[in-house]
This record gives sequence, C-alpha cells and structure tokens, in this order.
Amino acid sequence: MKSSTGLRGRFSEQYVDLLQRFGEEAAAVRHEMFFLAAGRSPLMARLRACAALLRDVWLLLFHTGPEPRGSATHQAVMLTTLAGVSGWGTLSRSLPDIAATGYQPLVLAHPRLRPALFAAGLPVMRPARIGWRSWMSALRTFMGSLKQYPLTLACCLTRRRLWVASLQKTLAECRGVLLLHNDFDLMSRAAIGLGLPAICLQHGIPTDEFFPTHADWYVVWGSSSRRAFTAQTAAGTRLIEDALGRGEMVMTSTHSAPTAVALLSQTHAQVLGDGIHGMLSTFAADLLDVIPQARILLHPQEGQPYIGAVATATRQPPHAELKPAATACCLVAGYCSTAMLDAALAGHWVVTLRLPLAGNTVARDVVAAPLQVETADQLSALYRRLQEDHAFRLACAEAQNTWLAACFSRPSGSFADLLQRLKREQPLERDL
Repeated sequence: MKSSTGLRGRFSEQYVDLLQRFGEEAAAVRHEMFFLAAGRSPLMARLRACAALLRDVWLLLFHTGPEPRGSATHQAVMLTTLAGVSGWGTLSRSLPDIAATGYQPLVLAHPRLRPALFAAGLPVMRPARIGWRSWMSALRTFMGSLKQYPLTLACCLTRRRLWVASLQKTLAECRGVLLLHNDFDLMSRAAIGLGLPAICLQHGIPTDEFFPTHADWYVVWGSSSRRAFTAQTAAGTRLIEDALGRGEMVMTSTHSAPTAVALLSQTHAQVLGDGIHGMLSTFAADLLDVIPQARILLHPQEGQPYIGAVATATRQPPHAELKPAATACCLVAGYCSTAMLDAALAGHWVVTLRLPLAGNTVARDVVAAPLQVETADQLSALYRRLQEDHAFRLACAEAQNTWLAACFSRPSGSFADLLQRLKREQPLERDL
C-alpha cells in the first residue's frame, strides 16, 4: 500500500517510515495518516485530509463547551471519541470503580458525539474553544508544514496543534486522572502529557495500531494481552491486568455439537493488511460451496462488501451469535477479531482462520483459538467432527476454556487499586 506521503507497507512499517523521515511529531499522527490513505488514491487521501482539517476547525469553533471550571474533588476525566464497544462502551466499564474510589466521573466528549449517548446525570463537557492566538499558530503551522511535508501530513499536524491547544484549556483546572479508550487517535493522543496521569483501557485485541503505546498506564484484559503488550509496549507505559468485568460469565464452552456455521467478516479492517478483503471474500465463497447454510456476520462498520450468493448469506449486526445463550450452539470462524472472544464467551465453538497475511503478530496470538483451519474444506471437516465425535468435543471444550481463561483475568481490583494509589499521590493542592 502506498499513501500520499509515499509511505508503503503495513501499519507498523508506515509508522517506522514516518518516524525516520519526518520525526516524532509526524509519528504522533500515524493513525490518522494510515486511515486517510488506506485503500485510496493519493488524490483522495489529500482531499480527505483537507476535509478533516476543515471539519476540526468547524468543530472547535462552533461545537465547543464553556470555559472549564475547577473541582474540589478528584476527577476521572473519561475522554471519549467513539460510541460503541471500542469507545464509550469500554470507558463505561470503569464507572463502578470510579465511584468506589471516590472520584467524580467527568466525560470529555468529542464534539461529534450526541449527548444521548451518556446516561442522564453523568457530567459531560466538550473541548474548550481556543483563542485567536492558537488559531494563528495553527495557520502558521499549516503554512510552514507545506514547505517541508506532503499536504496530508501538513493537515494532520495542524489538526494536532488545534486539539492540543483546545485540550490544554479544557484540562487546565482538572485534578485527578485521564481515562482513555485508546491512546492513538488524534484527540486522545493530544490529551496525553497535559498534566493528568493517562490510563488507557484496552478496548479490543491489540493490532499494530495499538503500538507504540503512549499512556502512563495501560489496563489489559488478561495474561495473553499482557504478553502481547509486554512484547510491544513503550518503556514509559506500565501495565496492569484487570478485565473490568469482561468474561465474568461462566467461561465453560458448551459440550453440545454445533448446529450451524458462521464466519466473522471484517473486510474493512485495513490495519490487518490490504489483502484482507480479497482473502475473506474468497473464503466466504468457498465456505458457502461446502456449507450452503453458513452465515456471514458483518462488522458494524463494514457496510456490504459482498456480491451475489455471498451477499445473500450476510447478516447485519447486532448478531445473536455473539450474545450469551441467545442461539443454538454454532461453530464461529474468524481471523483477527474481538468478536471471536465474544462468541466463545457466548458458548459457541471458535475456530481461527490462518490467512497468509503479514503483521499484527501479537493480536493474532491473542485470538489464536485451539481450533484452527486454513481452508473452507478443513472448516467443513472440523464441523462434522465436532458433531460426531463426543470425545473430541470434550477435549476441544477444555482447550477452549483454557484459552479463554488466559484472555480474561478473574476479578482482581487492580484498576481500583491504581486509582486509589494515584489519588494518594496527587493531593488537591491548588486553591479552586
């Protein structure tokens, strides 16, 4: 893959290229750079970059909050840029521990998020409107960047300056901790280093876009995620293990024979490699040849990437197969998806597809279920064996339960302990 900056290759390779060619500040916007260009022509990437800059200027001029006020209590500032399980759904899991440790929850919501996303009574603030000096500084940044950087990068760097200036005002009077659902998108990354200890909560399996980390603390789901982050995380980030309620349901796979087959689709996930669309499309077509009743479960962000018979077999989210005890036992296949863990927790059999894609090694290790296949024929044979061989099912159930136990830690209170420790270390010293 080649972007409008001339970057090539996988996400991790593009990050290294950005760092080497343009420096640390450019590397700080690597997430925006990758997804503006992924799967698009250089011209389209430049147009999208300009449109994103104009959008952020509009948001920070006309969709901002009032001047922030100080608080007499420790606050847990929950910076939220996305709805759904990857965004607010992750941060909301911290609310019980926030209450138990005496912090005041305060949502710092991206301007595009609607107030109805958050529970009534939960304090919500928006980024502060920045002054004319900051706007002029951002304009100078843009004009200066055009002399040494490609247009796409100049737009991203200018947007970063705007967000930093806004969040400096927003967080100036806050005392406590900053909670993030990722530490790499533009707003989240800009908030790090502005005075509050940053704690990032793992929101999904750790693909290459998670690394290197930037938060002061990272709360990971379990031992397999800890191994993944230990291998990749930056030296300045400390890890703690707390699933925050994930996996608390009984983690025992049913011993029942599967009665259906489902394929988890994620053709939109460019971070998995630009060949992901073609490989999943081919696998889906091959699967329907051998198991015509198979279902293709679309990702919420995917749209409809398939045509013909495969499109007919697709199902739009939400998927009953990913809800506990909602459907009969299925055999659910996926490549590198958090939904594989959801399916296993719901009592289904899970099988990992071994696709010939490079990168995302640690993420693929986390979701490497005991059952694995390379072809649709192998998946069909596994389906029949799980139906017919009781002893095989028992052995597979035990192996899958062991895998799940490594994915999610038992309730530990580690996150609450961290909040208490930081509270003791940071007394409210400023007169508010």
